Amino acid sequence: MSTRLATNNVVGRDHLIKKIWRILRRDSVVFTAERRIGKTTVMQKMQAEAPDGVLAIYFDLEKVDTPQRFVEVLLDRINGLLPKTEAAKGAFQGLLQALGGTELGGIVKFPETEKKDWQSALEKMLACVCEHRCDCMILFLFDELPYMLQKIAVRESREGVEFNSALAILDSLRAIRAEQSNLRMIYTGSIGLHHIIHALRGPDYASQPLNDMMTVDIGPLSRSTAEELAARLLSEEEVECDNKDEVIHALVENTDCVPFYIKRIISRLALAEEIVSSESVTQQVITNLTDDHDDWEMEAFRTRIQIYYPGETSGGNQIGVSNEVIVLNILDRLASAEEAVNIDQVYTAVKESLPVDDHSLIIHLLRNLSKDHYLTCDEQKNYSFRFSLIQKWWKLAQGISP
Repeated sequence: MSTRLATNNVVGRDHLIKKIWRILRRDSVVFTAERRIGKTTVMQKMQAEAPDGVLAIYFDLEKVDTPQRFVEVLLDRINGLLPKTEAAKGAFQGLLQALGGTELGGIVKFPETEKKDWQSALEKMLACVCEHRCDCMILFLFDELPYMLQKIAVRESREGVEFNSALAILDSLRAIRAEQSNLRMIYTGSIGLHHIIHALRGPDYASQPLNDMMTVDIGPLSRSTAEELAARLLSEEEVECDNKDEVIHALVENTDCVPFYIKRIISRLALAEEIVSSESVTQQVITNLTDDHDDWEMEAFRTRIQIYYPGETSGGNQIGVSNEVIVLNILDRLASAEEAVNIDQVYTAVKESLPVDDHSLIIHLLRNLSKDHYLTCDEQKNYSFRFSLIQKWWKLAQGISP
């Protein structure tokens, strides 16, 4: 579950957030980013510092696993957003009664067995709040939306439910955005939304639930901002350095300017109560990357591949090769590369160790690995690891020789 962060402790995101607010004048937004980059932090800062005329509501959807519960969570929050007029109160109570829900102490609850038409409820509920708060833009910040959709899909699959509620939620939200001119949404989460949609949609469903939304990449901090953050944290933690400039340089270089890792390393160095050098920083990073307790949860970069890349490909001699194995092979090859590698070089390397003869498959997997922030490519389509920290961890975790 996400934790709240005082907005005055968030650094280096003001320019990005200003850009997002400009986009929201016309479009809703999907955040893409690697884990630990700070997507949730950006959303919470936007809610806390929303400009005049914007009503921003943050939702953590991590624990939601049914469409009915999703509607319940929204309705509970919307109750507090409506103005205290008799018309608004009457509209809300009428909606609640129609859905079979109850309100006790300001908390909305539906019976566990209630199977009302949640799609109709969702539409009416958002129309209600948009109508009664027409004086402002309403912004819903949906955190962990992909995780919620995945949980709903898994649960319904186990229960033998044929209706695709998870995809229906996305389609309903898309339709509601089109109808309500003062409604905007931001989607983000730790699971790639494109993977979830692909799995939900299947080969025969033409749903395009994100085609009205702009994609915004939440990247690391700029180098100068990361240096400022490192300097501030070193002072706050009272870390004694033999050469502070060199220590700051090492912190930024070893973390790819990601604030999460900067903060974690400095916290560890502070606990040691020793004079810190640039070598101390590098050693602390290696210690964390090789620690089997995995405080940084780096193993997620490996274990999620099985989920992201299911199925198998028929290779040479009709031998089936799992897509997971092919992806692992690609990442192993790139982890050991000293410079960016082109598509043909990756294809050749994969063929040398696996019975794979589908060049287009390699292109497809490289593109998805880029979307998933493992890789990045230049204008000549040469691929390399996007983050040197992840590349370093991958080599250690996979036992790849230097």
